[in-house]
Amino acid sequence: MVILVTGATGLVGSKISEDLRSQGHTVHYLTTRQSALKTESNYKGFLWNVNEMTIDADCVIGVDALIHLAGETVFQKWTKEAKKRILKSRIDSTELLLRLLQENDHQVKQVVTASAIGIYPDDQNGKALRENDIPPTATNYLADVCIAWEKAGAKFQQIGLKHAVVRIGIVLSDKGGALDQMSKPVKLFAGAGFGNGKMWQSWVSNDDLSGIFIHILNNTLEGIYNGVAPHPIRNRPMMEAIGKVLGKPVFLPNVPEFVMKLMLGEMASIVLASQHASSEKIEEQGYSFEYPKLEMALEEYLG
Repeated sequence: MVILVTGATGLVGSKISEDLRSQGHTVHYLTTRQSALKTESNYKGFLWNVNEMTIDADCVIGVDALIHLAGETVFQKWTKEAKKRILKSRIDSTELLLRLLQENDHQVKQVVTASAIGIYPDDQNGKALRENDIPPTATNYLADVCIAWEKAGAKFQQIGLKHAVVRIGIVLSDKGGALDQMSKPVKLFAGAGFGNGKMWQSWVSNDDLSGIFIHILNNTLEGIYNGVAPHPIRNRPMMEAIGKVLGKPVFLPNVPEFVMKLMLGEMASIVLASQHASSEKIEEQGYSFEYPKLEMALEEYLG
């Protein structure tokens, strides 16, 4: 297969691209930088500019499927301008891809787009939520972004393509991202939980997240799937598990909620929210997790 990947240089996209190529597929990727363009037998770059709504239409030649991950990071101070950019980058990039497919001959049959588990209500006591357990959704900015993102992605189905969505959880990797930020204070014996420490952390290894996207492609799956591991864990035990693997015990009291809000502003909702998401649906479709338990992933990425 030839797969067009947006966000291919990010933490998740680079892993998916690497795995696709190792499995014999060819990856086309989009970039805003001329210097980032490569032309290899199974890896080829094309220019796009979402702000100007321009894209090299050659990127879709020979492409069978599309994985759309691109969007400005939510891990920044949520100023009024930043919030506009975060939402606009996701909606406009999706609209640009839709226009590309509507205005050019192509053989694309399937599109997989990203969303996030931030769409689920903040709940420390409820069951693990399946994809169809909402509404009601969370009522905050991040949930609004997810709702708009999924609504825009649904238009791929309206133009006759098979469409799937992956609601991504907390991604663990040895190449940066959440685990790097969580482990830094632990390494300095300054690790602690957040708030009351009881928030559910629906995590997933980057290896399995890539596996989920590729499993959806290989099996032409449609619908919404949670990109989370089978065994979520609460915040304080997660920090203690990181400390155990690093040999650095986590003994400090939790950082109070008001301190997190002073430090991070509205963005603290990402850290303090409790999203308890279920992996059952993707498992029912035949996906087998390489790292189903947190300790396995931590040993791989931190050990």
